[in-house]
Amino acid sequence: RHRAEGSPFLISERGTGRTCKMKAPLRKVQLENIPVHPEMTKEDIAALFKLFDADENTRSAILIDLYFNTLAYATKSGFNTEKSSTWLAIVKAVHEKATGELQTIGNSFEFFKLLMLQSSVHRPPYSLGIFTYAEMKDLTEYMLSTYFRHYKLYQYAFTKLVRMDVKLASPVLETAPTPFELLGVAFPDSEWAEKQAEIKAKIEDERRKAEEEAAAKEEAEREARIKAEYDAAIPEEVSTRVSEALAQSMKEMKEQLEARFKEQEEALLAKIAELEAK
Repeated sequence: RHRAEGSPFLISERGTGRTCKMKAPLRKVQLENIPVHPEMTKEDIAALFKLFDADENTRSAILIDLYFNTLAYATKSGFNTEKSSTWLAIVKAVHEKATGELQTIGNSFEFFKLLMLQSSVHRPPYSLGIFTYAEMKDLTEYMLSTYFRHYKLYQYAFTKLVRMDVKLASPVLETAPTPFELLGVAFPDSEWAEKQAEIKAKIEDERRKAEEEAAAKEEAEREARIKAEYDAAIPEEVSTRVSEALAQSMKEMKEQLEARFKEQEEALLAKIAELEAK
């Protein structure tokens, strides 16, 4: 038995012409078995990978160009179907992992080297010697000068757009309910207890004063309200008579004070005249 040309996973029996399928080898990274042929066009690639929206979708158009150029280089290098399929599977796997996981260019190149090694060293079932050392070197140079040279452009084209809404909020500042001493100042337990007692007493005094002021304000408002109610309850006639009586009383008191002041003034002037006569 030998491996049939055109597929890495087909074997044929010599002299019989019969071909049977073989399970894919156990690799560190499994690759797709992509059916390709040397004369594939961009339309064939679009149909193979279901990229029918290339006219409207830029990403689909980029993928078609990437896969087409990959197969074109394989044809230029004289690869058979097995090598072309493996080469396209490697490029596809590298691109999907790079854009899906947003890998750095260093990590993506390490992944590419892993796939090339497991496809160039014949150690079944973990790797198969599909490419020679010279082919592996040429393919690496090709990827460095094409895909990895424009790596940031591929990342930009296939990275999903993320929108973030930013809202400004005022910072919330919390103040301590009681003043604290500086951390560099230390007190004995007894002195610390006294200071805490003083702070509590001060807070209690302030609370008591606030309560007294509130009570006094409330009492003043109550008295004013009672006076207003009392004044409103007195008949207008009584209020008028009281006002007239108060006015008359104030008038008489004023006349009496003026008469007394006049008598005192006359007595004082008389004493002054008497002293001057002497």
